[in-house]
Amino acid sequence: MRTLVLVALLCAPCLAGCSTESSGAPASDSVALEPPPDGAGLQYRMVSTVEPGQEIERCKLFVAPPEGLTIRGDEVRFSPGSHHVVLYETDYKEIPTETREGVRVDAAEVHDCNNGATAAWDITGVVAGSQSFGGESFLGDLPEGVALKVEPGTVLVMNTHYLNATSAPIVADARVNLYTMPPGEVKQEAGMMFHYNPFIRVPAGGESSARMRCRIDEDISIVRVQSHMHRRGVGFAAHRVRADGAMEEIYRNEAWEEVPVQVFASPLVVKAGEALDYRCDYKNPEPRDVAQGLTTRDEMCMLIGPYFPRSARADNCSDAEGRPAETWFGSGAATCAETLACMNEAASDAAFFGCVVESCPGAAAEVSEAVRCQITAGRGACEDACAAGDDGCAACMAEACAPDIAACEAARCEG
Repeated sequence: MRTLVLVALLCAPCLAGCSTESSGAPASDSVALEPPPDGAGLQYRMVSTVEPGQEIERCKLFVAPPEGLTIRGDEVRFSPGSHHVVLYETDYKEIPTETREGVRVDAAEVHDCNNGATAAWDITGVVAGSQSFGGESFLGDLPEGVALKVEPGTVLVMNTHYLNATSAPIVADARVNLYTMPPGEVKQEAGMMFHYNPFIRVPAGGESSARMRCRIDEDISIVRVQSHMHRRGVGFAAHRVRADGAMEEIYRNEAWEEVPVQVFASPLVVKAGEALDYRCDYKNPEPRDVAQGLTTRDEMCMLIGPYFPRSARADNCSDAEGRPAETWFGSGAATCAETLACMNEAASDAAFFGCVVESCPGAAAEVSEAVRCQITAGRGACEDACAAGDDGCAACMAEACAPDIAACEAARCEG
């Protein structure tokens, strides 16, 4: 069976109270956002020019203050034309001089990262951001005594995604304010859920859905949630799944831009053993199939929101080893065995995604285990063999994934 690398979105410093700019381009009044007062936080800023008809992702790297950050809230403003502005966390302790793709770059300045920030840099999590130039952000205001922490000297990546549909250049001005609190006042550390479902394929002129579930293994309280889709997204619904399987809707939205945020009056408690389940619905008017990907020609399906106390497993829906722990639900009629055959014959990632989309929801658990074994190199057992790129990879994978394949072959759609 073919192996697959999933793209995650999934998926920065100044002196306190000061902002940094990447160019002398004039600021837009529509994004005027003053930095926090001295001692109350800091602002990260990117300014660049986007040419007519250009779609571009850009990045800029910063180093967090030597004392670290304890963030109680964020505020984001950016020029119209951007689908998102995100501030990511990395595990770098100094700014690299070369991207993961082997491109030498002055990363402390604005630079193109058109395959996405996660392709260019080793991203470990999300700190702040927004997909609404009207002001709704990812983090918002956290409850009293709750803060998202950034370790001292951590390298942060600020990322913008702009499409200039006009006939003239635009000045893209993006600003992220991080409001901080004294470390001694922090009672609980917050995390940021950034759940990403890559199994998306929408046929030309057709409709489809992408659905994913993440089991929660520790009690958490969710502060706010929002969706993320591209322009073919026509509906989004998120549910809390009780231990008995009962589904309780917690968020619904039909917008793919200027996305509304559900702020819970009291944090939404999700108990250990419960789950979060969300679905994106798509309608594709184009004469071509659309699959998941980073550009506006592609699609995405994400659930985003801050919560506490932080659990590394809840941030990206991973297991204790940091590997994917999601359950992916298809919306078709293919059995798990038929899905497995489809994946074996898939000639591209887009075709692979489509196999999962066309699987029956009743076999979601077996399909997900088979997929998980493939995309994690046999849950790590075949990493060395597959890194060598020879026939040993296929033999190792066949052995490591044998129990999952057997369960898949036996699974039925009903039940």
